[in-house]
Amino acid sequence: MSNEQPMPECQHGLSEISVEVRTNFGVVTVPGLAHEACPGLAVTMNPFGVFSVTQIRSGLKLCNIYQRASSALLAMSWWALIANAENKSWKEMGPAEASVMISKASDKPVPFDGCTSTTKGVTRKMTVGEWFQHQRIPMHDEFPWEETDPFETAIDNFERIEVPV
Repeated sequence: MSNEQPMPECQHGLSEISVEVRTNFGVVTVPGLAHEACPGLAVTMNPFGVFSVTQIRSGLKLCNIYQRASSALLAMSWWALIANAENKSWKEMGPAEASVMISKASDKPVPFDGCTSTTKGVTRKMTVGEWFQHQRIPMHDEFPWEETDPFETAIDNFERIEVPV
């Protein structure tokens, strides 16, 4: 569906691309930010002022929206790590294949730090299924002026994925 057009590479394995996204008003082309370790996904801004992770092939948003591009980039790194742990590529998957991948990985702990669940006083890593449900809940839980920027954590996550040469 999508018309991915590579642009000059930026720093840290990032590049600017154009992505066709599906909206309530039809398909629109928006700028996106892609990473070489995560072909098939991009951070996009649609509507104006909020960022999300979009699967390039389908033009569909994968998760809730973020107030900062770097927060969406961190989420994209998490999606990339899950696919990598399952030996999958977002570039090759359609929505049905992505659903199967998430379902198969549902009971496994997430392959990254920072997402935990506490039950009866015991804290553990979230499972992929729990994390997926959390990603789909439309809530704003960030305060850009009070938090540290997650950009470096996202780049560190991407560097954990081996990129074919």
